[in-house]
Amino acid sequence: MEEIINKVEQSGILTLDLLSYKPEKKEILAFDMVPYLFHGYLLQEKLFRAEMSLIDWQEYRGKEVVIYCSNDAIVPYWAYVFVSSLLQAHAAFICFGPQADHQLLIWTERVKSIDYGLYKDQKVVLKARSEVPEAIYVTATTKLMEQVQSLMWGEAGSPIMIHKRKKTI
Repeated sequence: MEEIINKVEQSGILTLDLLSYKPEKKEILAFDMVPYLFHGYLLQEKLFRAEMSLIDWQEYRGKEVVIYCSNDAIVPYWAYVFVSSLLQAHAAFICFGPQADHQLLIWTERVKSIDYGLYKDQKVVLKARSEVPEAIYVTATTKLMEQVQSLMWGEAGSPIMIHKRKKTI
């Protein structure tokens, strides 16, 4: 009986599955400004600062945090900056965005923080998955293009060539 040869393994193609970086919604801590606004719509600076001093920021230690406002209150920009400054010493990552975008914001940040140096001069295929938004693929592609010998899309066994670096003499 002939030995089965795994040609994909022999090809040296590395697969990057971006779905593995997707955060679970329970992993994301959200900081909603509304509970700290007077009647949920008005920011009173003295009251707001007093409320912020009562928060136990330790619950955000090492967490990925998204700051947002869940209603259409007009919150001055400095208030978001202030909350961010208080979270900075505790949270692993902080960003701002609408509630519907929390998962995408964190996912994008995780993809940006991949050590792309591991793919230097390698053949890399971005695993095709319908669950991965286009924005995530675009983010990874911009980082990979600086490193890879060739970039492909699909599956390692039958990828679509996206980019191949020209050899320099």
